[in-house]
Amino acid sequence: MRKEKDTHSFDFRPLGLTIREAREKAGLSRNDLGDKVFYGEHHIADIENIGKHPSFQLFHDLVTMFNISVDEYFYLAKNVEKNTARRQIDSSLDLLSDNELKIIQGTIDGILNSRENKK
Repeated sequence: MRKEKDTHSFDFRPLGLTIREAREKAGLSRNDLGDKVFYGEHHIADIENIGKHPSFQLFHDLVTMFNISVDEYFYLAKNVEKNTARRQIDSSLDLLSDNELKIIQGTIDGILNSRENKK
């Protein structure tokens, strides 16, 4: 007697929304993104809007292009080391000069000091 395999269907919609947000933040239209990854804009729209499952290659291309952490979507119960926002901020920080980083550090220090003063 064969035992049924316990499977669950992965809901790609939240990840599709993250891809859309990252695409828009990058200033790319669906057509622009489609041209970069060799897919039509309708296919990109289906991934973003209805959670259509992309091929593994397209999935890889999209999450690496936009520095999206898939751990936060695959391992919901675990504390993810670096979520998408942190990965994208890290990537942006790499583009800044030392003087620009000092401004960012000053902002961070101000936020942390404000937090301490509220306690």
